[in-house]
Amino acid sequence: MKPHHPQDERGSGTVVAVGIIAVLIVLLALVALLGAAAAAKTQAARAADLAALAAADTARGMNTGDPCTVAEEVAARNNAVLQKCSVGGDYPTEVTVTVSRDSDVVVISHILPAMALAATGTSRAGPPEALPDD
Repeated sequence: MKPHHPQDERGSGTVVAVGIIAVLIVLLALVALLGAAAAAKTQAARAADLAALAAADTARGMNTGDPCTVAEEVAARNNAVLQKCSVGGDYPTEVTVTVSRDSDVVVISHILPAMALAATGTSRAGPPEALPDD
């Protein structure tokens, strides 16, 4: 049996440290990705709210133009794309819009181009009498 010498393990701490650093980098990237996704979802919801409110005002005659065209313009000003717009429902001036917004994570999308980092938001706006009774 060969005697055990401490020199045989020289450098093993470096390998462990490099492994731990690699795991930490991956976890940090995951946290950044999740944070960007949450921010994109919030921004998409905000864009949907603003687009629905502007479209409902237009449907009520407070602004000129087509409600869905106005919703599209407001969504574009908030870096979002109008996906769906419907006017009417329980009330003729009720508007429902769905928008999508790309995430601001550019580095990840260049590395993984097949991975779509987009968030969607849907919002409904209408006259005050359309509010549910509590």
